[in-house]
Amino acid sequence: MYLRRSTTVKYFIAAFLGAAVYCEWFIYLVQPQYWSELECSEHDSTCTKILFIADPQIQGNYAVPTPLNYLFNWDSDRYLKSTFSVVMKKFKPDVLVYLGDLMDEGSIAPYKDFHEYVGRLLDIFEVDYEVTQIWLPGDNDIGGENEPVRYEKLAEFEKSFQQPSVIYFRNISFYKVNGMTNKYPEGTDPDGNHTKDFKMIVSHYPLTHRRLFVLQMKDTIHPNIFFCAHTHESKYVTQSKDFTNRKTTWFNEPKGMLSLSFNEDTMYEVFVPTCSYRMGTSDIGYGAAVLENNNQHMRYTVFWSSTRFPYLILYLVILTLLLLYCLVFSAARFFHRKPKIKKPTADMSPLLERL
Repeated sequence: MYLRRSTTVKYFIAAFLGAAVYCEWFIYLVQPQYWSELECSEHDSTCTKILFIADPQIQGNYAVPTPLNYLFNWDSDRYLKSTFSVVMKKFKPDVLVYLGDLMDEGSIAPYKDFHEYVGRLLDIFEVDYEVTQIWLPGDNDIGGENEPVRYEKLAEFEKSFQQPSVIYFRNISFYKVNGMTNKYPEGTDPDGNHTKDFKMIVSHYPLTHRRLFVLQMKDTIHPNIFFCAHTHESKYVTQSKDFTNRKTTWFNEPKGMLSLSFNEDTMYEVFVPTCSYRMGTSDIGYGAAVLENNNQHMRYTVFWSSTRFPYLILYLVILTLLLLYCLVFSAARFFHRKPKIKKPTADMSPLLERL
């Protein structure tokens, strides 16, 4: 009864509610204020906006014991859904490119769980307007890093996300390259309708350091730029097409903007950071690019997301302190409780009986 009237308990509850309002609503409201402005020019009808989603790695059903896995899955899914929603409202892209490692346990999960993960992905990355979406598998989806590629999972992935290996949007050709199986699209434009398209290679694995593989693609596809994920890092590589003068530049400034004009001599590969807070890095976000001036120029930035673990720790600290306070106070009340002394009752028997 005393705890209900305790001012300290009320302070703890108010602190928890205040933290929840800040961490679950206000932080997403102010986050866009820290992003670079990336919009198409009003007079450029050729402009295309592309959003890159890398390594969401939604939590599976087996990494954490039940019932904690339900709590962990709910929180990580909600975080991805919230950050993605903020980016979509701000940027409104024309194309979404999912660069693989969509699931944490896709390569080892039974088919029932695999399809459940696909359903969760579609719910997390829900879009309320018509947009072109490009889905790529990663090693956590089909294997290929510390385990052999599971071709049955690759077939299931392609069945779940039914798409051709080349996606055409306006005058851009997106070539889906699988660095785990070393497969890339060939002979996909027999009529020659897209020979003048801007060629973008999208892959989960980085590619430009693999000379022989890239030389094969270079002769077949003639790519203008590469986009990749996997490392969970934000950076870009410039390299001569004869594979000399390779240079890596980190790209993690709060309002950084990469501006590229394409030429015959240079290859560019952009590494998109992870969008999940579970990957052990504080550099979390979504890559965003604008192709403009008939695809002769590109601007690229990262819409950074807030970290999550500090806020989860804050919740834990508040709840732990509240629990400790309640336990200590209850124990103190128990041990200092005075025994009740029985008061003598008046003898109401008749006087003659008492004599």
